[in-house]
Amino acid sequence: MENWDFQTFAYEKKGDGAVILRCFSRDGRVVVPEQMDGLPVRELAPYVFSAHMDENAIADGLLDGSVHLFPHGTAKRTEMCGDRLEELILPSTLRRVGRYCFYNCGHLRRLEFSGDLNDWGSGVFNGCRQVKEICLNAEPDAATGLKQVLDELPEELTVEFFSNTVCTARLVFPEFYEEGVENTPARILETHVHGTGIRYRNCFQNRRFDFALYDSLFPYALAQENENLLTELVLARLRDPYWLDPEARTNYENYIQSHLLMFGKHFLKNRDTEGLQWYLERFADRNNSETLLVSLSTCAVRQNDPLSQSLIMDFQRKNEPVPKRRRRLEL
Repeated sequence: MENWDFQTFAYEKKGDGAVILRCFSRDGRVVVPEQMDGLPVRELAPYVFSAHMDENAIADGLLDGSVHLFPHGTAKRTEMCGDRLEELILPSTLRRVGRYCFYNCGHLRRLEFSGDLNDWGSGVFNGCRQVKEICLNAEPDAATGLKQVLDELPEELTVEFFSNTVCTARLVFPEFYEEGVENTPARILETHVHGTGIRYRNCFQNRRFDFALYDSLFPYALAQENENLLTELVLARLRDPYWLDPEARTNYENYIQSHLLMFGKHFLKNRDTEGLQWYLERFADRNNSETLLVSLSTCAVRQNDPLSQSLIMDFQRKNEPVPKRRRRLEL
């Protein structure tokens, strides 16, 4: 159960639901409840988390009784807005996010919401340049409002689909940016889009994500994106392989085979022993394991990572070729 002593919400009643007007919290991580005083939370009003909101309307509403606080009796309050907001978890009951809701929330990095949330107001993410992770509580093949969110966030980010608290698919989206280029003879300003991120964000059919189309774009990413992004993208698809056809799997695995040491160092750098185990079991065979494992073991020692070093040594012992038994000469 959440400790609401750290979070207070100002809301108003609208029909059979509640509309949140403002949040007050001591922590940068905000969890919006599904109900307030028995009313399902249906909407975030415009500018809820923006520092540019007019507070007089809320103060007046508290005086005349049209605005309520949840929970009741909270006297000391600190506004949660602007750069103070870092992570936001929205309830499954929410159906609408008002315009400019996260205006200039420059430190917002993670957002979690339900697949039933399809109504996003204009300029919702204006000034948000640090969003790195989207958590979507929906089946990967469900129709959702994800595309509306992705179109508003051009930076590199990761999207995870969750079903009953289990991650069913994980996707990495490269960044893209638009550039205005003047066409002097035509006297017009043309918009040029750079980066593969725009292609990846268009992998939707009737609001459902198209995994096959996403995987078909890998050659474009190979030609334009850096190794760090390619590493994350490939691992996301192979470790959570939802709707991954054999050809796409082969393309991703071939990329790992051609960059074996780079991927091994990736797991060591992130101290991801579970991922390291997965990587060794699938890609360290007898043709490459000797030199690969020596290099990885050396890196683990330099990083003072005894757990990874032990894992590598155990794998090495288990996969050593069995020596041939010597024949005994009997007289």
